[in-house]
Amino acid sequence: MRLTRATNGAATATATGDRFVAEVQGVLWSLPPDGAPATRLTPPDLEPGRPVFSPDGRRIAMSAYRGGAFHIWVMDAGGSRLRRLTDGPFDHRAPAWSPDGRRLAFCSERGGDPVTGGPYRIWTVPLTGGSPVPLTGLPGQPGPGQEGAWEDFDPVWTPDGARVLFVRATVDGETLTARTLASVAADGRGPVRVDHTVADGSLLTPALSPAGRTAWLSAAPGPRKVRYLTLHADGRPVPLEGDLAPAPPRWIGDDRLLVTLDGRFRVIRPHRETTGREIPLDATLDVPRPRYRVKEYALEAGPGRPVRTVHLPSLSPDGRTVAFAALNALWTVPVAGGAPRRIAQAPATAYVQGPVWTPDGRALIHTDDRDGLNAVRRRELDGGHESVLADGGRVHGSLSPDGTRLACLDLAGRLLVRDLATAVETPLVTALGGGGLPSPPSWSSDGRHIALCDRNRISNRFREGHHLIRIVDTATGAARLHALAPHTSLSDGHASGPVWSPDGRFLACVAESALWLLPVTPDGTPTGPARRLTDESADHPSWAADSRTLLYQSGDRLRLLTLDAHGAPARRPRTVPVALSHRRPAPVDTVVHAGLLWDGTGTPPRADVDVLISGGRVTAVEAHRPGRRAARTVDASRGTVLPGLWDAHVHPYTNTYGARQGLLHLAYGVTTTVSLGGPAHEQARLRDDIRAGRLTAPRLLAGGELLDGSRVAYGMGRAHRTAEGLARSLTRARELDWDFVKTYVRAPYAFMEQAARFAHERLGVLAGSHLCAQGITSGQDLTTHLVATERAEHGHGATPAGHTHEDTLALYTHGGFDLIATPFTALPLIGADPSLADDPRVTALMPPWDVSAVRAAAALPPTAEQLGALERETAVYRRILTGGGRIALGTDAPLTPVGLHLHLALRALHRYGFSPAEALTTATRTPARVFGVADHLGTVEPGKLADLTLVDGDPFTDFADLVRVRAAVRAGTLHERAALEAAHPHGAGPGHDWQPVLHQMLRDGCCTQRPHGHHG
Repeated sequence: MRLTRATNGAATATATGDRFVAEVQGVLWSLPPDGAPATRLTPPDLEPGRPVFSPDGRRIAMSAYRGGAFHIWVMDAGGSRLRRLTDGPFDHRAPAWSPDGRRLAFCSERGGDPVTGGPYRIWTVPLTGGSPVPLTGLPGQPGPGQEGAWEDFDPVWTPDGARVLFVRATVDGETLTARTLASVAADGRGPVRVDHTVADGSLLTPALSPAGRTAWLSAAPGPRKVRYLTLHADGRPVPLEGDLAPAPPRWIGDDRLLVTLDGRFRVIRPHRETTGREIPLDATLDVPRPRYRVKEYALEAGPGRPVRTVHLPSLSPDGRTVAFAALNALWTVPVAGGAPRRIAQAPATAYVQGPVWTPDGRALIHTDDRDGLNAVRRRELDGGHESVLADGGRVHGSLSPDGTRLACLDLAGRLLVRDLATAVETPLVTALGGGGLPSPPSWSSDGRHIALCDRNRISNRFREGHHLIRIVDTATGAARLHALAPHTSLSDGHASGPVWSPDGRFLACVAESALWLLPVTPDGTPTGPARRLTDESADHPSWAADSRTLLYQSGDRLRLLTLDAHGAPARRPRTVPVALSHRRPAPVDTVVHAGLLWDGTGTPPRADVDVLISGGRVTAVEAHRPGRRAARTVDASRGTVLPGLWDAHVHPYTNTYGARQGLLHLAYGVTTTVSLGGPAHEQARLRDDIRAGRLTAPRLLAGGELLDGSRVAYGMGRAHRTAEGLARSLTRARELDWDFVKTYVRAPYAFMEQAARFAHERLGVLAGSHLCAQGITSGQDLTTHLVATERAEHGHGATPAGHTHEDTLALYTHGGFDLIATPFTALPLIGADPSLADDPRVTALMPPWDVSAVRAAAALPPTAEQLGALERETAVYRRILTGGGRIALGTDAPLTPVGLHLHLALRALHRYGFSPAEALTTATRTPARVFGVADHLGTVEPGKLADLTLVDGDPFTDFADLVRVRAAVRAGTLHERAALEAAHPHGAGPGHDWQPVLHQMLRDGCCTQRPHGHHG
């Protein structure tokens, strides 16, 4: 594949300007200035960035991600003798050569604490190797902004080598503000001084010429967190013609700068030229595409289909019984085997989760949302009496050892303790990280402390951190953080503990997808190293009261482990047999009379058509004939019938939304969703619940957690430091029958390759990630966004102004790489049609935090700037389709308004050049083809599953009619919109501030920008 432009290429040059090196799509290239073909210098797994020539032009230094952390690497200018200068688990970025070529300055978190935080500081390292030396953040060193938290980054040397100039950014709440250029003596002695400040915006990537002329980039905020970039030289803005990429400017001598404009590398004379001279890029990137047999998806329930897995298993205090959730019900089963006993069945419009045993073993504590919002309930096993312990949005309930207090979380992630006698609820701590809730709380043996998993943040520059053990004192609210081991994360924030042994001696945890035991004092302080108990995969540990019996999940099995008095395994684990199956009730034979049918096959819409359905599949599509006999006739003669809509990018947030997410999707006509990240066992359970007709929701293609590296950004991120740990996670993927495998931002190249190979060879499914270049070269199939967080300082999908250039477009058009488009920029279109906020699907079915957010967005007409950003993004999708690529439409719901945002995205496509059929194809036929189910879904044809969206009106005449969904049919089962709207009460009174719930969901988010709004 030929590359001629670089979306966000990071370029650098020698001082004499006779050679150029550029980073394009994760590879360093040597660019001849005469336009001859470029020479590749680095392999794809190195992932170099921020390259810079040595003063003599003989070497190149860079920051590269090979192995799962950023380190400083050096090689000869021709690509030979590559070696690493730094080591350890911390990141090292932005190298800069000393004028004598003997040392490199860089910024790094090293020297910080991986638990309490490691802010970026400036360091140097000798070219010959050795221990790095810190220059800033030294004890007693004075400097600006040090009255609070601060970060130092992007160093450069002064021409005389006496000082190092860098950016100092200060922290205000969750905001990092970089408005100071500071400097420090090259030996670290003396204070940090201020060299330059700006009144607004953010400073980035300063550069100094041999004579000391300055240059830097300035980023100003725009719509959707876009940062518009300006080049400054000699302290003044430089007028440029074109879109400036966030590549560091590099001086060539004293009068020229190398920058990236409109995807082309250019040498300009600042304040004298606006475009300068182009340095041509002519590079060829090999993009071999994987070939594999796609699995046959089990899309609907068959007769006697076994349940794939149970969810949230909990061992009874006496060790004899396991409680769990499956098929949207609570069950118990003896550990010795036998038929499961159903304790409680939730209605199909609610969602039940838990359960947890009471200390006396006589009742189960669980959560459901039958009253509109999640509430914690107690159900007696003898007689079935139920009582509400905490309502109004409460989850993860757990009773204290004496049974008098309830620990739980609210939907904003606060840990609460409720005195059951007085109903007084005390907030203890708020969540450390966003993107989901902390784990279920676990009590100490004396009831004084609570353990849970929460996510820290290593630095204020980047959002990733570790899943850590958080110990909270219920008497004082004081909290402490512990890692299972240095620089080690618990596997995820849902299924990995910590779970306190009833005798208070141990915490059971999951890390590297194996089960571990951490010895602790009664207050949760570790007393020694953790011991690994299993080689097989593990999730959801729970204890019996004897503190010797430990239950956990290993893939699709429940496993029981007996420990000796020292916490070591006394014998091999045994399987708890659970025999549970399901079948979906057969849908009735149906005739749908369509006033207009668009079948998605590429033919024009047809008028007055009957769609005949039997056994959940389309048996015929014929001209309407009055009086056809069928068990049910659906009159859509005044509307339009379409193939069921897809949302190809969602995440299950049942802890927050309960059953609402599925109800909303159906109410907006969505019949199939694809989960691109969530708790693995819960997704497998949801898929079974939906197939069996126990949960009212669209069909779900289910995957697992976001498979990540040693750091994570979400509770659903699965952390791995080792290939063995990743292999355990992938074993779960086979046993739980994942439909998609997704790696996340910090997964190193080798892990991406391992996961893609497993997805193809062992599962027969797609693999994908946020990362474009690394994804395609490691064997993945698609990216889950055009623009999203990457591991480098900036992404490659588009420039900050929203332009995507040929190097990225070529991957989607000529490289065979598919794109899940998630047009977040479409959100302001709510303000172009405020009636959308008054729709009963919003006012009656959305949870209160989303009602507030949608109303706030609807009150603001889109600005010209917002519409321009949306038009630029849509133009990229248009170019991909024109070039022969495939785009499936997704929304990242519920991080965008569920169901509604899909219609906003479709409106955006149509508004900016897509015909109604072209827009609808991205949400019907194309996702079915991308995910390998086109034989069953995506069009309305005989033999295919009867998935239909019924619309009042004609979107081919007025596209705005598309949102007027009357009903959805999934595999022959009719879901009327009116019934869906009436199924779920709000369950929240007026006056409550729901903004913290939305803030917690979107905090530290990768890509979205939703207005938080106010309670209306």
